[in-house]
Amino acid sequence: MIEVNDVVSVVTIAGEYVGKFIGYTEGGVSIKSPRMVVHAEEGLGFAKGICVTGVADCPEVVFKDGGTVLITPSNTAISRAYIEATSGIII
Repeated sequence: MIEVNDVVSVVTIAGEYVGKFIGYTEGGVSIKSPRMVVHAEEGLGFAKGICVTGVADCPEVVFKDGGTVLITPSNTAISRAYIEATSGIII
């Protein structure tokens, strides 16, 4: 079961995103401090926002049901990397 503030991975038809779970809304799922997962030669990383033209460090986003493929708790390595990227706290 996903709880509020759990770090989750949201897979959509446009890409994969990581953030803290807020809840299910009418027609979608909300996460706070969303980050788009990006691929680099060194491995995975996080963009500062959710899309190229969007606001950096967007506080919250709702992913609509029509474009959301799945939502799942993020694995431990991703959760730690996300917390380090968004808080500056090294785990």
